[in-house]
Amino acid sequence: EDLRKPPAPSNEPGAFEALESDFQEVLQELAGDESLERFRLEYDKLHRALKSSHVSEKRLIKRCRDLNGEIVSNAAKVQTALKLSQEDQNTIASLKREIEKAWKMADTAHEKEEKAKSTIGALKTEIQNLSHLVEQGAGLSLGHENAMKELAAATKALAKARDAEATLLHF
Repeated sequence: EDLRKPPAPSNEPGAFEALESDFQEVLQELAGDESLERFRLEYDKLHRALKSSHVSEKRLIKRCRDLNGEIVSNAAKVQTALKLSQEDQNTIASLKREIEKAWKMADTAHEKEEKAKSTIGALKTEIQNLSHLVEQGAGLSLGHENAMKELAAATKALAKARDAEATLLHF
């Protein structure tokens, strides 16, 4: 009767214990009959192989679970590393843009400085020319005196403009 029932699958809890119980019952039945001794020995050998296989299966299942846990953990670490790498790439690109912008600003400031120096030089030359004219015109007539006053006013205006340019250059 018991031999006709199918064995429980080995992955169900208690299945192996049920097989062990069935084995013990069959051994008890075979123990009394000498003609079945050879069959009992083979049955016992098969049962030991099954037990060994069951222990190995448990060990392999545990190892698979452990490895699966490691895979999940490592996958999370890889995702974190990829995210950090992407953030680093974004930061590098941003810093490169900032450096380019700073270089452009420095180039623009240098160009302005050169223009200011040129303007200051031209204004100094004009001031010298006007000062020379003022010195020459000290003994001139009243009409020339008015022209000289206008030139002096222009000289002051140019000097103020020169000083303003110099101030902008230093800031």
